[in-house]
Amino acid sequence: MKKKTKMSKITKVNLIILSILFIFSMIPLIMTFMTAVIPEGDLFNITKEKTLLDFELSKFFLKTKMKTIGTFDYDIFEENDKKFITVDIKEKNTGISSFARDLDINYLRHFELEINPNKKLNNILIGLKDIDGKYQIVSYKINTKPNEWQKVKLELNPEDFGEVDTKHTAEIQVLFDEEIKVSMDNVILKYKFPTFMNFKTVWEENDFGRYMLNSTIISISVVLGNLIFCSLVAYPFARKDFKGKEILFMIVLATYMIPPQIKVIPIFILMQKLNWIDTYQALIMPTLVTPFGIFLMRQYFEQLPRELDQAAYVDGANDFQIFTKVIMPLSGPALAVLGINSFIASWNDLYMPLVLTTSKEMRTVQVGLAMFQKINGVKWPLIMAASAIVGIPVIIAFLFFQKKIIAGITDGALKG
Repeated sequence: MKKKTKMSKITKVNLIILSILFIFSMIPLIMTFMTAVIPEGDLFNITKEKTLLDFELSKFFLKTKMKTIGTFDYDIFEENDKKFITVDIKEKNTGISSFARDLDINYLRHFELEINPNKKLNNILIGLKDIDGKYQIVSYKINTKPNEWQKVKLELNPEDFGEVDTKHTAEIQVLFDEEIKVSMDNVILKYKFPTFMNFKTVWEENDFGRYMLNSTIISISVVLGNLIFCSLVAYPFARKDFKGKEILFMIVLATYMIPPQIKVIPIFILMQKLNWIDTYQALIMPTLVTPFGIFLMRQYFEQLPRELDQAAYVDGANDFQIFTKVIMPLSGPALAVLGINSFIASWNDLYMPLVLTTSKEMRTVQVGLAMFQKINGVKWPLIMAASAIVGIPVIIAFLFFQKKIIAGITDGALKG
């Protein structure tokens, strides 16, 4: 009883330690996904709102942030430590315009401003102009009281602005279609948080769909090649006796010690001679069989009882039948380990695809991600969204094969 109690305590301690290690290992992944749903800023400085116009500035500096639409002037007043702008509208569709500087309004929850009209105001016009000069005005119904400060919140639906490129808005205009004298203050943009727009932006605007397709084709081909060819090479090393067997195996292991950077030039020259540069063949063929895969499968095959081969020989099976009908069905855990390792190595490979491809259409996800990071150097939410998209297939593959991987590790640790 004491021994069982002691063992149970050890088990609980081990579980606690494993849980703590698991939590710490998940922190980078959690931080990546948390940053990916931020509209702007970073994980430690989340921008949930942005002041588009604040009339605390002098009239001179205010001209760098806004302009008037129509033939009228404006004045800046101060009252109870509050600075605001007052415009006297005499014509329809006139007002003020704020420079948005390439704003994507799809990220906005609503557009907000403080307003104080001299009479009841039933509607307000919002105009958008994109960086190409396309322009659209939309009318919004509001209900304001005269001579009283109040907040107006407007939800800007991108579909209402027709052909305007709402992802690249250059100006946001606040206009009026009747004669009115109105004071305005604190024009604010309220962002959606959390938002999945970063994932949509990355996927639609940066060809990540094509990059994912390329990486999927290459990774699946590499995985299948390694499972077949590494197993075929490992079988005679593990189950057959022939002259020079150990020397040949040592040569195979020696190739694993060659740094990949040294192999780049010979591989590039070979692919160039074959006219395979910027093709799937160049990215698949050099990694169809690997020394690690041969070593892994050989070690696993060696622990399987040789009596299985002898029994199959007695029943009339040849070497190929023993390999396909006896050895391979018993090697599921090792094949899972080799498959997931080959998939991760191929999916995460940056160096070879960068050297062996020249066109945008043949980029893999890692090359696409590297280029994306170069273009969006400080836009952390977009970069983390792209990283999350790239990492999701690896996570899914690991979760799908995790039981086989654990079985392969534990089986490989025992000598039968």
